[in-house]
Amino acid sequence: MSEWSLSSAAFGLVFAAASFGMLVGGIVFGWIGDRHGRKLGSLAALVVCGLGSLSVLHARDVNLLSLCRFLTGIGIGGLTPLLYALNQELVPHRFRATVVAVIMMGYMAGSASGGAVAAALMPHYGWEPLFWIGGAFSLLLAGVGYVLLPESVAFLSRRAARKAEMATLLRRIDPTITPETVARIATIPDAPQGAASRGLSPLFSGHLSTITPLLWLAYICSSATVFFMISWLPTLMLGAGLSKAESALGLSLFILAGSIGGLVISAVIDRLGVSSITVIPVVGCLLLATLALPNLSSSGYMIAVGICGFFVLGGHQGLNGAAGLLYPSPVRASGIGWALSIAKIGSIIGPLVGGLLLAAELPRMQLMMIIASPLPIFAVSLILLGMAKSRERHARAAPVRD
Repeated sequence: MSEWSLSSAAFGLVFAAASFGMLVGGIVFGWIGDRHGRKLGSLAALVVCGLGSLSVLHARDVNLLSLCRFLTGIGIGGLTPLLYALNQELVPHRFRATVVAVIMMGYMAGSASGGAVAAALMPHYGWEPLFWIGGAFSLLLAGVGYVLLPESVAFLSRRAARKAEMATLLRRIDPTITPETVARIATIPDAPQGAASRGLSPLFSGHLSTITPLLWLAYICSSATVFFMISWLPTLMLGAGLSKAESALGLSLFILAGSIGGLVISAVIDRLGVSSITVIPVVGCLLLATLALPNLSSSGYMIAVGICGFFVLGGHQGLNGAAGLLYPSPVRASGIGWALSIAKIGSIIGPLVGGLLLAAELPRMQLMMIIASPLPIFAVSLILLGMAKSRERHARAAPVRD
């Protein structure tokens, strides 16, 4: 902005382009992952991310810069659902929600490290090295992934031409696996032709006609509150009388506590199912009101922020882990990709509406209750998702009658 003498308003296009790219990437690469494999899709997303980051170095105006950030956003948005699906299909069922929380800890660590790297390099070398690092590491990881990253067993089992690759991977996972077990898995038939190529229709067929809209509603509501907090928490803390340093630390604490909460809540989902965490957004809703309490000390405010992060952001991370459990393997990457893309609606609405509410200078308690209001809807969505999943299990277990 300084180098090109741009205003904040003019530069807003750049941020919007990146967010829109992530929305598009989740949809496009989710389809690629279900159609051509999680590994191929992940490597392609890394390459797009790397090239998009490097292309920023050649941008000479805000429009071209926005296009470069749009391309980078496509790669980032596309990579996330593919890694969710791939890891969930490679770990035992009892860890399938937890593994997503672990992945998200890496996502958050990378996001947090960006600020530290910028603070260390920019005063001496300018902004360009940041994009060299982002682009080079993405392309390097694509090369490493080509050699080391396995494909999903579930995906390979549905492709007759790749049964030999699946058998090799099974022996790599468990060297003691018997030939009979490999042969039994290899007899799983191919997915129906075109199962991953019919756009949205597979996500609204059968029991998914209930699950998909409920999951989208849950994501929008959770994202609206979470991204308001991530965007405006430092401002709230400054308004409560805390220092700038304490406000910055508070945001870090919110994210750290959310990461820990995500691990714990995901473990609960693995053990007890999606509906078991219904109480989490309700508790989060009530806890947000504590941030409006008058005369709260700095240490008390920090404690409240950490607990809010555990339940509010942790509940959102738990939803990330639950999403892949709700879809069958043939459409898992597409289902997660669409859900994460639809979640961007909430991540845009939350900060935007929050900014308007802050500008209106509402009483703090009224402000926090408005911001927390999507969380009860999130809780109801979880209840209905649990009921829909339970009906599906009962339907599969029911004997077929003549």
